[in-house]
Amino acid sequence: MLKRLFEKSVELSVGAGQLRFKDLGEFEYALKDKTALSSATVSGLGKLSDDALMREAEAYRSMEQRIVDVLSSPGNGIDRFLKRLELDKISEDHDWRDLIEAIRALDEACEPYKKAALLKYVAYLSAAQDIIRTIRVNRLGSMDDSDDRVRGQPNADLSQRQRLMFDLQGLAGIGGTRALSDENGFARMSKGESIEIQFGEHQSLDIVLAKYRFTLVSGRPFLLVDETGHDLKVGAGKNIIGRSAHCSVTLDNAFGAVSRKHLVVEIDQKDRVRLTDISTLGSFLPRDLIGSKLH
Repeated sequence: MLKRLFEKSVELSVGAGQLRFKDLGEFEYALKDKTALSSATVSGLGKLSDDALMREAEAYRSMEQRIVDVLSSPGNGIDRFLKRLELDKISEDHDWRDLIEAIRALDEACEPYKKAALLKYVAYLSAAQDIIRTIRVNRLGSMDDSDDRVRGQPNADLSQRQRLMFDLQGLAGIGGTRALSDENGFARMSKGESIEIQFGEHQSLDIVLAKYRFTLVSGRPFLLVDETGHDLKVGAGKNIIGRSAHCSVTLDNAFGAVSRKHLVVEIDQKDRVRLTDISTLGSFLPRDLIGSKLH
């Protein structure tokens, strides 16, 4: 059944054209170039005032969170979400608005396509926030300067402090990514991108969530082991790892940099594992896996 759904072809009316995809893989590949902002959109963001820029950031963040909540929820909420989605809140960049409108017209048998499109749009929204952080950092100066501004303005209004914390969060993420990539042989997963790995018997995989190292070990069930040796069960099917009590694999608050919903782990009966990052500060895998197993 799963194979049939993933091999199902679809035809979409996007703008004035008709697009046909023979299978899910071809559809996902076609969307890869849509996860980065167009040069015109980046240029437009750069011309905005600080206040307008932060309103854009909040709109991107809010939509990203809505989609992540839907994708990480049990049951079939994707169709309901798409039917209620306000299309005017979807970016027109790369024809995203037309594309989302087209996929919501598909029948329920095409849910894998709908999920794939939403995941790619999450990657686009994440990239947009990174661009805004870069613009803000260039305007503010170094991370130390930004940190001094936060500490030096305890009575600053809430919106001002939120802007500064937005900048610092982005800088912390950028710094963490660089350290992991350069020193420890890890590379950051692209948000919204999925990586599939075939596990053998008792095989293990090191994963870094934000800044914390874990090991995923195959078995019945799979286990997620932290650096202290404490393990959590990861069952077959879809799992959400994060700090939220609603996650299927819940990490405690000692892992404070881990997002409330951080990583989607899907395990099939043949021990194929599909990992999808939905976090703020990132999920990291050994460098040789990044790029070689992207879907």
